Amino acid sequence: MKRNKNLTLKVYHRILELMSKYEIVPGQRLVFVDLARQLQVSRTPVNNALSILAQEGYLDFRPHQGYSVRNLSRNEAEDLYEIRDVLETGFMSQAIDNLTDDNLKKIEQHKVSFEKAISHRVHRGLFVLDTEFHLAILDLIGNEMLSSRYKEICQKIFLRIRIEQLGMERVEAIIQEHNQLYEAICNRDKKGARDMVLQHHENSRNSLYPILFPDEPHTRIELRN
Repeated sequence: MKRNKNLTLKVYHRILELMSKYEIVPGQRLVFVDLARQLQVSRTPVNNALSILAQEGYLDFRPHQGYSVRNLSRNEAEDLYEIRDVLETGFMSQAIDNLTDDNLKKIEQHKVSFEKAISHRVHRGLFVLDTEFHLAILDLIGNEMLSSRYKEICQKIFLRIRIEQLGMERVEAIIQEHNQLYEAICNRDKKGARDMVLQHHENSRNSLYPILFPDEPHTRIELRN
């Protein structure tokens, strides 16, 4: 029984990895027989893993049709970004209180990793590296459940969106925003860091929403006071 659970968990993480690498894309129908062959496991752990991913909101299941990657809706995006805002800004003061030279260096390393990953095109790895930069800040709290929840929120956004049309100018802007956030943290500027997080997220929405929801009216989001 324990072996079956471990195998299901392994397949679960492997499917998430395929989604993060864009080998499984939003809207794609998943055939568990093909996945089992690709992952070199039996059908049972694949079916179990797909069921868990559907319960967590990554997939849709339709009788007689099977599973497909759930596209992100406008309402879901708003909800997920709101939770992300609350988690980061709500714990920023405590994170800065716990700041040391060692973990500041770790935050800087994640910032630089994002910069070094820039190429001639936007790729999904940048979303992973952006998440890891922000996670390095939240990790200062020392709350594993908080960090895990934040990572899950970010995954539910970037694993279910298509990014082909996102321009490189947005990536360059992210670098500047990371630098501004990092500088605020270095200076122990709690309000400045919270404001920068909100601006960073709202700039992300303003760039992504016209691409993700082209048929919906788009109103530019302004920074909240």
